Amino acid sequence: MTLQQFRYIVEIAKHNSMSKAASALYVTQPSISKAVRDLERELGITILDRTNKGVVFTKDGTELLFYAKIFLEQMESVIYHFNKEKKADLTKFSISSQHYGFAIEAFANLMDYFAERKYELTIREGKTTDVIDDVYKSKSILGILSLTDLNRSFFERYFASKSLTFIPLATLTQHVYLRKEHPLAHLKSITLEQLHDYPSLTYQKDDLMLYFAEESIDMSGIAKVVYLKDRGSMMNLLSNTNGYNLGTGWVGSNYISSNIISIPLKEDNLIQVGLVKRNDVSFPEEILVYIEFLKIALKESTSK
Repeated sequence: MTLQQFRYIVEIAKHNSMSKAASALYVTQPSISKAVRDLERELGITILDRTNKGVVFTKDGTELLFYAKIFLEQMESVIYHFNKEKKADLTKFSISSQHYGFAIEAFANLMDYFAERKYELTIREGKTTDVIDDVYKSKSILGILSLTDLNRSFFERYFASKSLTFIPLATLTQHVYLRKEHPLAHLKSITLEQLHDYPSLTYQKDDLMLYFAEESIDMSGIAKVVYLKDRGSMMNLLSNTNGYNLGTGWVGSNYISSNIISIPLKEDNLIQVGLVKRNDVSFPEEILVYIEFLKIALKESTSK
């Protein structure tokens, strides 16, 4: 059993064809066929069924494919971990966040901080379940999300069940985002009743449970709702319609449309923004720098 054999069957699964897998790996098809037959003989199983329409993984083959993918991922991790030259020259990590402008501002500041070094950074922006899943599966070293009175007790149990820790950073009053031309834009605070006739713009839809919503209110009674997946669409609709969005109230001049303002929600719903991490992970220096930039962005928000 060799690493190369595992690479072959993963590539076959990707292309559903031995010939295409051979082409992608720059080897001959007979070489791949022989490697698979040798592996079948060694393990005493049939990995592939050959048909007129191509190859199909058997039940045993599908199970072996699962372990092959895990093995290859672990090998890549080991190679990266012990490649000292790469570690010394390249800063590499991933961060996941709910749709927060302050997370992007902190990320931009981190890029400036890293101006003299090589880096390969990833920021994943998505719904609550995406953030938690990324951290739990170690796709990201930390997640940025918020807890509310509506979901706090649920998340405390949920995080404990997944060996995750929530680290609070700031507690903010929930605000209403809307455009400057909105009929309610002149108010110093807004009630939910006053928002009743206007469309609610939200990222909630794909999360199966109310607890995972970014809003700290029950959205089920709202008459007009538009579900969005990305912050760009959110900014465009807020700038050009009488729709509104509920959030932290953070308004960064370089990271949100100048036509959008935030007004406190009168119900005094609080949002606790924080970090989620695996219990077995310690933050490296680079992540601690990013967290400091986050704190600065959040502090500017609360001071306003």
